[in-house]
Formats: sequence, C-alpha cells, structure tokens
Amino acid sequence: MTVTFENRKIYYLFLASLSRIEELLNTILCVQVEARGDLPRKNRVLDFKEKWLDKQDVLQLLKISERTLYNLRKSNKLPEKMIGGKMYFNMQDVEKLMT
Repeated sequence: MTVTFENRKIYYLFLASLSRIEELLNTILCVQVEARGDLPRKNRVLDFKEKWLDKQDVLQLLKISERTLYNLRKSNKLPEKMIGGKMYFNMQDVEKLMT
C-alpha cells in the first residue's frame, strides 16, 4: 500500500477531528458534573486542566516542533507524565522553560 499525499491529508484531518471530539467530550463532562452538583469532581477536573498541558498545547505555547519537544523530554528539561496513553506536562515546568 502506498501512502499518498491525499491519504496523509485525510489522516491528519481525522486526527484533528478526534482532538476536537475530545475537547467537546471534556466540555460535556464538565457540564454534566456541574448539573449534578458534584463539585469536588468538577474542581478536580478544572484543577487538572489548569495545572497540566497536553502535548499539543505545549507545542503551540512554546512554538516548537515535535522533535524539539522529544529532545527536551529526553534531556529531562521537560518531564512528562503519561495518563491514559496521553502525554501531559506540568504548567510550572513549561513556564520555567519559557523564562
């Protein structure tokens, strides 16, 4: 099977769609938690979002490539945490890199 430019384009569009679906599901989760009055759970979710950034957020915030992020991780300049197969970075660690 040959990979064409069109196939790659469709693949990246698909990944972007999945990312948007994830954002929408997180929003729905927050709304449901708020409607149930489950404030401790909601606070934990919001607290997590305020303190941790996913890989794409870090790439956009620092304006770096995936390879540069990989090098930062491997040199222990930017430690990551894997949660559910997704990579997250502490906001304080990212801020240290920015200064």
